Amino acid sequence: MTGDPAARPARHRNTAPAGKPASVTDKGSSAATRIPRPAAVPLPGPEREASPEPQLAPESGPSETAPPPSAAPQAPAAAAPTPDSSSGNLPQLARVLGGVVAPTTLLTGLLYYFGWLHAYYLFGYFGVNSTALGFGTVDYLMRSVDALYIPLAVALIVALVALWGNAALLPTLRAGSAGLRSRFLLVVTALGITLALAGGSLTMLIGGGSSGYVALAPVGFALGVVIVGYAVHMRRVLRPAGQQNRAAAGWAGAAEWMIALFLIAISLFTAAADYAGGVGVSRARQLTAELPFQPAVVLYSQHDLDLPSVGITRTRCVSADAGYRYRYDGLVLVLESGSKYLLLPREWSRGGGFPAILLAESDAILLDFYPGIAAPAPSPAAC
Repeated sequence: MTGDPAARPARHRNTAPAGKPASVTDKGSSAATRIPRPAAVPLPGPEREASPEPQLAPESGPSETAPPPSAAPQAPAAAAPTPDSSSGNLPQLARVLGGVVAPTTLLTGLLYYFGWLHAYYLFGYFGVNSTALGFGTVDYLMRSVDALYIPLAVALIVALVALWGNAALLPTLRAGSAGLRSRFLLVVTALGITLALAGGSLTMLIGGGSSGYVALAPVGFALGVVIVGYAVHMRRVLRPAGQQNRAAAGWAGAAEWMIALFLIAISLFTAAADYAGGVGVSRARQLTAELPFQPAVVLYSQHDLDLPSVGITRTRCVSADAGYRYRYDGLVLVLESGSKYLLLPREWSRGGGFPAILLAESDAILLDFYPGIAAPAPSPAAC
């Protein structure tokens, strides 16, 4: 092996496959020897024979067909949108308000309050404090429907008409001249400021009340704030394309919307409270006008209730077998709530000195109802 160096090239030539010329250079012979090695020279031994044939791992070099990373096409950068009129402020404001108050809890509280006002003014018209009637939450919520469904319906109709009008007016303003847009914005701004000042001044001078007309003052203030806000919004929408006057963005825009919405909410809350009181008084007057036509009620009692004689007829039963010794005629049942009866004389009037009678339910009293306006005449012997 170490004798003649000339024998080494012959060894490489002998290992070359038959029919192919031997490689002349060392680099070529190394390549010719490395390529057939896995298939032609398997490792002997029982463990090697039992193991599966090894799989050649793919080379980790870059693919010939895949382009290099630097050659990948670059996506065109998206153009940054121009800030518009607080498009992202309303969602941000909604998140803030949603984190402060729960909408369901707030709505329930408002309905409860308006229902309480409705009951307070309705029964206060007859001289009865509504808190003595034992109303529950459900009673107040049901009464709030009578106080709010007309204002809500009117507000929704006005809002829908305003949205339709704005959709029809906006293309005309954009296609019109700059002078037309300026005059429109000037008129709208002046109208909003006038309504806001007049409505706010009347609200502070008049204050609250139990009349539906009193509610017009805070409604005027809320409408003025809405119109001024609309004018500011349209001024931003109708600005020239190249003008750099941008709308307030971020928290500044959210604060702007929040202040406007709070002013509107406070005004509408005051208007709804005044309207609820006005509806209560209106229902009381309607009930007073219907008293002569209500079904007759006869009140029996085991003891003398010492009721006023104004509009009420008392009859004392002389029969020893009578379970109820006293009978009262001329009454109308107005309400039964919380195991209490509210009765009024059929001839009741606000200035006539008639009483309103509130009785607790018990076995000592008995009520008889008749479909007509008059009950059968009492008999002193048997009542």
